Amino acid sequence: MNRISFQWRITLMTAVLIAGACICLNLLLYHSGATGMDNLNGYVLQYQQNDDENLMIEIPDDQMSDFLIQFSQEVYDAKAVFGRKGWCITAAVTLLSAAIAYFVSGKALEPLKKLAQQAERIDQDSLVEVRLEENTIPEFRDLSQSVNHMLDRLAHSFDLQRQFAGNAAHELKTPLAIMQAKLEMFAEEHPDTDSEITDLLRFQTDQVSRLASLVRTLLEMSDLQSIPREDHIELAPLADEIVADLTPLAQRRSITLFQECEDVSIKGSDTLIYRLLFNLVENGIKYNTPGGSVHITIRQKESSAVLRVADTGCGIPEEYRTSVFQPFFRVDKSRSREMGGVGLGLALVREIALLHGGTVTAEPADGHGTVFTVTLPIQA
Repeated sequence: MNRISFQWRITLMTAVLIAGACICLNLLLYHSGATGMDNLNGYVLQYQQNDDENLMIEIPDDQMSDFLIQFSQEVYDAKAVFGRKGWCITAAVTLLSAAIAYFVSGKALEPLKKLAQQAERIDQDSLVEVRLEENTIPEFRDLSQSVNHMLDRLAHSFDLQRQFAGNAAHELKTPLAIMQAKLEMFAEEHPDTDSEITDLLRFQTDQVSRLASLVRTLLEMSDLQSIPREDHIELAPLADEIVADLTPLAQRRSITLFQECEDVSIKGSDTLIYRLLFNLVENGIKYNTPGGSVHITIRQKESSAVLRVADTGCGIPEEYRTSVFQPFFRVDKSRSREMGGVGLGLALVREIALLHGGTVTAEPADGHGTVFTVTLPIQA
């Protein structure tokens, strides 16, 4: 029953109600008609003519028996025809009423369908912008108002969460910087320490550096909304700059960088778009195979700029291609820790794309590897 739509439930219940009413009405009419015909049959059989002045129909005695039998048969046939017509009318009225009920209920449920379409556009990043229409029928108006109030509370909760993350990251930044400086100074002042202490210092320095990187990324993610997005950005020179910055890392890992960039310009934050493309290319280098390649492609498609970063790495399983954009998610945790990642690079890419009115997706590359596609409007 749960698989049946609400419209079909209303239709079926209405059809059952109409069918029950028609059946009861038909039985009552049939009983009344049949009783009347039986009374007529009995009246003819028991009729005696006493008034000579009235019209008389004389039936010979030898034909009276046949007349009575034929009249009784006619009455029986008339009742049978009356019953069949009644059931046919019941079925027709039920079907017609059910069809009318289906379309009428569909018309009545249109506000609910509109509410469902509006609710589908709601996610974590559109809690403030998207609101359900409250100018509707009373039954759905209360529902819309309740959902809108819930969205306001959720948006407030997410704002508090972002503020907490930003404040916590800001408070952690200074002590981590002091710890990192102290460890580096200790290592420089005591170059002749034994191997165990050297390994411990290296381990502590790496972990503090990793925590510092995590704190910087959290600060960036919590402060994205306040960054102005009014820059005129030439994407091709931006890609050239990123390739130049990442060439040393690519050379150390024997990765070849290719780029095919059209002259496309967008409006937004130059700093954020640089970070978006930088993170995608850096991931393509880090999670690639030795001797592999990373292809950067920038094209204009209608009123959007399409940025594609394709690598020749091991690829991302289909069930993880959406989850990789969630904070702290890792497909291969052991390899991510080996690469020094904190699990926020792709989450930051997604936040930047959404902030500029765009989207980002992960798809399998031809052969092997992964293709990240970012679509950004030309005019944000």
